[in-house]
Amino acid sequence: MTVPRYSYAVHVLREDDSAVAQVPIEVDWEPAREWMRFLALRRGHAPAEAFALDSAIEPLWHAERGAPYLAGFRARVAADGSAELWHDFKTGYFAAPARAVSARLVAEGTLREGDRIRCLPVAFPRDVEPASAAPTVRLNARPAAPSMPVHAGALGDLLGRSVAHGRAQDGDDTPLFVPRTVLDEAGALAGAAEAKETGGILVGHLHRDAAVAQVFAEVTAQIPATHAEADRARLSFTAQVWTDVRAALALRDRGEIMLGWWHSHPVREWCKDCPEEKRPDCALAADFFSEHDRALHRTVFPRAYSVALVVNDVALDAPTFSLFGWRSGLIAPRGFHVLEPDRPEAACTGVSNAAATARTDHVR
Repeated sequence: MTVPRYSYAVHVLREDDSAVAQVPIEVDWEPAREWMRFLALRRGHAPAEAFALDSAIEPLWHAERGAPYLAGFRARVAADGSAELWHDFKTGYFAAPARAVSARLVAEGTLREGDRIRCLPVAFPRDVEPASAAPTVRLNARPAAPSMPVHAGALGDLLGRSVAHGRAQDGDDTPLFVPRTVLDEAGALAGAAEAKETGGILVGHLHRDAAVAQVFAEVTAQIPATHAEADRARLSFTAQVWTDVRAALALRDRGEIMLGWWHSHPVREWCKDCPEEKRPDCALAADFFSEHDRALHRTVFPRAYSVALVVNDVALDAPTFSLFGWRSGLIAPRGFHVLEPDRPEAACTGVSNAAATARTDHVR
């Protein structure tokens, strides 16, 4: 793995621009490197080759403040005999360590709860260390290259048999297709679980459409996590869950891989004491992904194509569905396509939408 040539820190300022502290941070670069490996896969590399690639990380300096203040960072990969691929990541990548720094300063009494501050990421050459602070212990193990078949496919065919759901799809998002039957099954299981969360594993295939240089994912089934541990606020997968999933995949014998997971949010239980008129606007009723959810996704589903479907079991209404996935190394809400069983295929299956063509990565 490439060793970064820079040390990173968070410079904390008050509203009046007075300095509070400058605290070194350990940055988890693995999601960014995983994103780059998947971009290489999108560019036509075989899975074994793409997921063997590593990335060099270099700072991008702030246009006005200049060094050491960051506008983001650039990751680069280069495979033998192929063009260099690079992608620019924004400062939002440093949000999690910045929140940890803020919480630490509050705990130490340097800040008070409710203080309004700004956290600016900074970088220093390795031989110029920022202000000293207690070291941060972090485990950053790189996952092994996956056994991941990628099948030839036509993106336009699935677009013609599906309808867009949820948020407008970002150009960096891997197009994802979910059968209506899978949503119906997950909704029914969520309703049956009542006041507890429930969930399962989404399985399916990755496809590559060489005509538009795009990799897309198709969910084919959900495998209920019948041995998961759950209460009203969280779901945890046990070893037996993975045993069940492996057995189900072997029994199905369709070459499917794990594309992600789903779980329910029993919003009707969470909001049972809320006034009925406020429930439609509740922030928990859609696009809510807890810190526990994020930690589970980061640990168990770190692949750039991995997604998390949330079934929002809301009172008095049919369940709603929210999707989260990786985008430039961060977990973000995103849209997807629902495959309708009786939807006729479109007359033209050519791809012309942003989901199929937009890019913010670069090849040189």
